[in-house]
Amino acid sequence: MKRPFAVNPEQSSADRGRWPIRCAVKQAVGRFAVATIAMGLVATDAVAQEESAAASAAGQSALEEVVVTAERRSQSAQDVPLSLNVLSEDQIQPGGVEGLTDISFKTPNFTLTQFNIAEPQLYMRGIGSTNDSAASDPTVSVFVDDVYIGRPGAAAFDLYDLERIEVLRGPQGTLYGRNVTGGAISIYSKAPANEFESKFGVTVGNYDLSVLRGYISGPIGDNVRGKLSFNRNDHTGYARNLTNGQDLDNAHNFNLRAQAVVDFSDRTSATLSADASRDRTNGDCRSTANMDRADQPSNGAFVAQYLPLMRPDITGPRVCTQAWTQFANRDDSGFGLRVTHDTGWSQLTSISSYRKNEFQWRQELAGMNLPPAPLSVPDDEGQKSWQASQEFRLTGSTERIHWVVGAFGFKEHVDRLANVPNLRIPPIASTYRIWKQNADSTSVAAFGQGTWEFAKGLSLTLGGRYTKDDKEIDQLLLTSNVVTYDLKGLGKSWSRFTPRASIDWRITDDVMAYVTWSEGYKSGAFVSQNATAAAASTPLEPEDARNFEGGIKSQWLDDRLRINATYFDLTVENLQLFRLVAGNLVSENANAKVTGVEAEVSIVPLEGLTIDASVSTMNPRYDGGTFDRKYLARAQKLHWSVSGAYSQSLSGGATLRYGASYVHSGDYFHEATNLQTSYVPSSKFVDANLKYTAASGNWDVSLWGKNLTDEVIVRHLIIGSLAGSNIVYQPPRTYGATVNLYFD
Repeated sequence: MKRPFAVNPEQSSADRGRWPIRCAVKQAVGRFAVATIAMGLVATDAVAQEESAAASAAGQSALEEVVVTAERRSQSAQDVPLSLNVLSEDQIQPGGVEGLTDISFKTPNFTLTQFNIAEPQLYMRGIGSTNDSAASDPTVSVFVDDVYIGRPGAAAFDLYDLERIEVLRGPQGTLYGRNVTGGAISIYSKAPANEFESKFGVTVGNYDLSVLRGYISGPIGDNVRGKLSFNRNDHTGYARNLTNGQDLDNAHNFNLRAQAVVDFSDRTSATLSADASRDRTNGDCRSTANMDRADQPSNGAFVAQYLPLMRPDITGPRVCTQAWTQFANRDDSGFGLRVTHDTGWSQLTSISSYRKNEFQWRQELAGMNLPPAPLSVPDDEGQKSWQASQEFRLTGSTERIHWVVGAFGFKEHVDRLANVPNLRIPPIASTYRIWKQNADSTSVAAFGQGTWEFAKGLSLTLGGRYTKDDKEIDQLLLTSNVVTYDLKGLGKSWSRFTPRASIDWRITDDVMAYVTWSEGYKSGAFVSQNATAAAASTPLEPEDARNFEGGIKSQWLDDRLRINATYFDLTVENLQLFRLVAGNLVSENANAKVTGVEAEVSIVPLEGLTIDASVSTMNPRYDGGTFDRKYLARAQKLHWSVSGAYSQSLSGGATLRYGASYVHSGDYFHEATNLQTSYVPSSKFVDANLKYTAASGNWDVSLWGKNLTDEVIVRHLIIGSLAGSNIVYQPPRTYGATVNLYFD
């Protein structure tokens, strides 16, 4: 029996030569997807001959139905004519999916890099942004319970107590709105339970890992249900600063979330939510590397002069010699109110939200491992912001028509201060620079979408969204305590209509083919850390994305085999680029063109065993301008993964579950220049876990490991102004044990 794990929230809450796509598809899909299918066909036939009457308690004999709300209504993911990846509640746990980085490992054509605690940089299908301005926006947007998160750093919290995560690749300009030219990530929390239940868990691991998490959920009065959940995560640093002994890449955070659902009647209910999170860490270890690569500044003169002076105690990528005692703090909180009312012929939903966050950090950007460092660039910054949003939606359905119309309003204020001096040893003079920004952004939109089954098995979807954005900003630059510019009242407005059209053909009950045309829009941006008044007062043009997508979604062998594949052709005009050149931030627009294929296979070859495999390949290029035909920054040309889970029954009714996954992330260039000093090699990521669940179901214990091969994986890179690259790395091998207790 199919068993959905999600519910409707409307109801419940350099240039390496040509990269031929056809060759990559033949090799990658042929090796992994086809091999998996073949194995599944043989094993499934053997299981079918046994004529097992039913699935055991330990495992499943068919793939579970995945229910999503990607189109603002509850439907199977197999019925959505979009490229969609879903992570379930079981995957969101210690040792599994714990943050945005883990989502990127699990999602084809999704790359995440992180400059600091406030600036995760999300790239989908090669489209993303590195701008840190108070008057700029992300290109891949994050939504929490359908609330748009304006500042990317406010979405980089620990993931826990969630129902599911939906990742939509490609522009989603109709239902999700502005700033989704690359894609959208929708995170849905679990609603309060109808009956009392609670869970408390403890995790311990290497690097002194200590995680406490839990929730209490259930009725708290007549027609009122509530939930209180918490999460605390601590571990010592993965890296160390040899200059002062400070632990770096550590964690110390706490999250708290409360919800209350009030059922006023059978037709009307309201969900009130509040959350708060706090991080107090020491920041990142940024170490120097790639001194042996080509494309060094000054024809490598710096390398020849200073390489012999490299400190001998720099023994690996997780030791560094920052000149400063660092810190990275984040405070985020918010309130939300969701009201739904069933009118009889439609459902009205109101989503109100207010959020605020504050970031402060000090980190070394240059990080040269030399005695003394010829250049030090301490990045001492802070940012405060608040946002308020309101959305109204009206949805309805008949036997052959599904529709949604709505309106959206958003207001954001951001104060940002950046103190980023260039400190050089004599006789080169140091430069002291402070930038200050105060920005206000306002966005309003009206949207609608309808799906009509105009013939048996054939459906047409048409939609559109009109958006208007206004931005105002004050920009100030002090250079060595002298005002370079002080600009007041800069502002500009932009507007767009972004349509969507899809045709899907239900060939059989289990096979659906579709074609989709969609557009996306990202508003223009005033950029930060400009050297001149002219650059500070001139905004970048908005991004306009157009995407053609065709795919097939299918299930076979009595729902034991699922095969989904997508081809896409994506163009983006005026992609907003930001890069560091000789210590200054340079901004510009460029065009991009990306074509690619994404394929996913899931199979239950025998009872209790599930195998998943995916492969994606792209040809991501800039189209014209400064970087014509170069590869898009942070775009993996090939990504593939395979994972498996097997559950078995033990004597007495207990169960044992084994799981493992292998992810291959392809190589890419971190910057649009495609310089060798920005080249990031391919990497692998291996996870494994073992879970024992007691027969009573009241407790379980898990053993888990992440990055078991201890791969050195780049998380962020800055091309050095003098030589090499300054790099932050992903966590090393981690492992631990988790115990959960359940009460009802």
